[in-house]
Amino acid sequence: MVPASSDDVWRAARQGFGRVLRSLRVEANLKQGSVSAAISASDSALSDLERGVGARPPRRDVVRHYVDHCLGAIAADEAVLRERRRAVWVAFAQLEALHEQLGDIAGPEHAPPGGAPSTLRRDVHAFTGRVDELALLVETAEQVDTASHRVIAVHAVDGMPGVGKTAFAVHAAHLLADRFPDGQVFLDLHGHSPGRAPVDPRDALASLLAALGVNPLDLPEGVEARAELWRKVLSGKRVLLVLDNAADHAQVEALLPGEGRCLVLVTSRRRLVELDVVSIDLAPLSADEAERMFQDLAARPVSEPRALGELVRLCGRLPLALAILAARFRNRKALSVARLVEELTDAGNRLPALRSGDRAVAAAFDLSYRDLPPRRQRFFRLLGLHPGEGIERFAAAAVCGIDPDEAEAHLDALHHEHLVDEILLGRFRMHDLIAEYARALVGLDDPDPTAAALASLLDFYEQAAGIAGDLLARGSRDDETDTGAASRLPRFADAAQAMDWTDEERANLLICLDWAEEPERVVGFALALAPYLRRTGPWDLVLRVHHRAVGAARALGVPEVEGRTLLELGKTEFYADNYERAQVVLRGAVKIFTELGDHSRVARALMSLGQTWMQTGDYSDAEEAYSQALAAHEQAGDVRGVAAVLVELGTLHYYQDEYAEAVDTNNRALRIYEELGDHPGQATALKGLTHAFLFSDDYERAHDAATKAQLLFRDLRMRLGEAQVLSLLGSIDVARGRFAEARDSLEAAVRAYDGLGDRAGVAMAMIELGIALRHLGEFPRAEETLRAALALYEELGEPAGKAAVRRELAELLTASGKLPGALALLDEAEALYQKLDDRYGKAATSSAYGAWHLASGDPGAARSRYAEALRLARDIAGPAEEASALAGMARVARALGEHEAADRAFREAVAIHRRIGSGKAAGLAAEAGLE
Repeated sequence: MVPASSDDVWRAARQGFGRVLRSLRVEANLKQGSVSAAISASDSALSDLERGVGARPPRRDVVRHYVDHCLGAIAADEAVLRERRRAVWVAFAQLEALHEQLGDIAGPEHAPPGGAPSTLRRDVHAFTGRVDELALLVETAEQVDTASHRVIAVHAVDGMPGVGKTAFAVHAAHLLADRFPDGQVFLDLHGHSPGRAPVDPRDALASLLAALGVNPLDLPEGVEARAELWRKVLSGKRVLLVLDNAADHAQVEALLPGEGRCLVLVTSRRRLVELDVVSIDLAPLSADEAERMFQDLAARPVSEPRALGELVRLCGRLPLALAILAARFRNRKALSVARLVEELTDAGNRLPALRSGDRAVAAAFDLSYRDLPPRRQRFFRLLGLHPGEGIERFAAAAVCGIDPDEAEAHLDALHHEHLVDEILLGRFRMHDLIAEYARALVGLDDPDPTAAALASLLDFYEQAAGIAGDLLARGSRDDETDTGAASRLPRFADAAQAMDWTDEERANLLICLDWAEEPERVVGFALALAPYLRRTGPWDLVLRVHHRAVGAARALGVPEVEGRTLLELGKTEFYADNYERAQVVLRGAVKIFTELGDHSRVARALMSLGQTWMQTGDYSDAEEAYSQALAAHEQAGDVRGVAAVLVELGTLHYYQDEYAEAVDTNNRALRIYEELGDHPGQATALKGLTHAFLFSDDYERAHDAATKAQLLFRDLRMRLGEAQVLSLLGSIDVARGRFAEARDSLEAAVRAYDGLGDRAGVAMAMIELGIALRHLGEFPRAEETLRAALALYEELGEPAGKAAVRRELAELLTASGKLPGALALLDEAEALYQKLDDRYGKAATSSAYGAWHLASGDPGAARSRYAEALRLARDIAGPAEEASALAGMARVARALGEHEAADRAFREAVAIHRRIGSGKAAGLAAEAGLE
């Protein structure tokens, strides 16, 4: 994690840059609202820009538009203006350099693992009224604050369409955010969104868990299991949760916390009487509130009180209609309120079939729509076909068949008319009612544009996802996009930008995949999304995607396409721990690619097969697969593929106690990744080197490799890699005898793994934590920790972990005098290590047996076991285990009165510990009386 002091450094720098911008606007004598309108930003976005709110530097294009607009209003010599511009860009460059040094700092827009997430939408400008309802929520929040027990407060906000349910919930959430320091989460459940089904509770839980830092790759499959994990994650936390646009109580029930100090706001058009909630029924605004809201939004004097009263009445006092009409009034200086009343009356008469509330809102839409120029009317109609999870200029251009710059201008204009909302800078959405209205207009002037518009939208998302996917998989594109197409697609400077874009568009991409019907389209989307989905999961969703893709590929009857989809399905089965199914699928891919003579893809499939065999302990099969994959990649000239196989071979080498080979192989991979500029690959190779150095007892180089890997994983925002390296650093401290530092690192690693939902990581870190606690003399807590790890490994069924935790628990019980329980665990561990043919594990277990026999009063049996451990340790060149066996031999000799032999063995063991930098040297020397 970034040190706490870095937060202050970043905040001061970001705020300082904000002051630079604000001083430019003040010098230009411009109001904040006029600048926000000129640069197509919301008022709140501009406020954040000038106040220095944000985890990263502001977008360069936003700064450029801001500076250009302000300088254009300053009457000064060109030389002076150039100096002003230069000063801003120097300050911006300094800010970017600082960010490069520090990484992302927690802020409203982004929170690193362990920080408080906030996914709330922007607060509403000119929010009006609802005083009593807000007071009720403030009172509830105070009760949550002061309650002596854990409280879950759930409020259901209901009311007619257009009454402002979402605006109320978001405004209240911003008002109360500081009372819920563990996070504020907004989730649209799409209960009434046109053109799409309500969000399934299982998918909603995946989104909520991801928002609070749980790795989607490790989510359980079923709704009940995910709901249980959600309640566990929220336990004891103070989180504010906004569940917007709920379809019914069944959609919401599984999403509610089980305990904690949480506040939940649920908005719905329906009354959720089946839930145990406090209902907040939003009525239309009072006449006075409605008039005040219109006046605030109009941003110019309103001097027609009677006409204003009539306008409010015709609007049904609904905020959505008032906001649209106020925008119309604000943007047309010659328009009077009286004339607006006449227009609204005429529009309402054209819509007699609607209920009064719907008619009032639709009449407001109709007025604004009819005032748009023809091309913008067409843009508005087709925009309603978009799935609705936010749209930016490229997607808008695709669905409307226009240039992105024109789309940006249309979005800006519609935003000024309140026909779209800006949910993030440059990202917009339509209110559900406006989208319904727009969809109803499609086809009025064009015969049937829907199919063509949707095909264009699918083309855009498939092609853009393919570009992003290539960057995520390889750091580069396979081919060049033609110039014309490139101008209609987003540009990604690197894999990080590709990841950010795909994160933002994830929901839209998955909806488009659901819409896809043609086999070519299904396969195209699945393969384009595969590199992203491998990083994000969850596996049940990814399996559904790739099973569907395999079916589509078989329908096409193209072997190469079927092989590619089988390869992705096989990888996913492996990541989902379905090893047998993965092997069946991957063998099918190998067969197809072999028949096609596609050596590169044969190699990829073989590498994936090798990974499954390595996990099941079939090391010889894994080694054969890796060797064939390496040869195939070398034959194809695929250096990135060669590096990937080398990392896996390095892992296999240290699994088989071949530490020198593990170091050499990972170093070869690291050199390739460095030449390619592949930072994720470098981090992975460094992690492999850390393992190899640690197991060969080279602690200095292990620490150096781990530190470098940690910095890379942190820069890449790869939370799992960070957690793994944090655990490794704890293991290194254990080996060095720095047990207090190790405890702190390992406790942090357990928390990090737990937050990611990685049970295997938790179990592994718990073993090392148990060792550290034992050496610190905290025997009860050490036993509790190791037994928890034992239970986890029993659930996971991972043989190496099951053996290691049994051995460590046995050593603890032996040291605690609980000999019968220790012997049973040692027998189980030895059987597991024999099956795995793990010589390191066998050596450590033999030493543990020696300690047990010595504690049981049988030095002869102890000597035999220590001698066996010494032989195995020397076979694998493991100095730490060699020193451990020698120390055991010395204790046996001392127990038998063989003092010269004991002294020699002690001296040899101490010398080894000192040579490798082990923390056991001083304690062993003191025990032997050597110092």
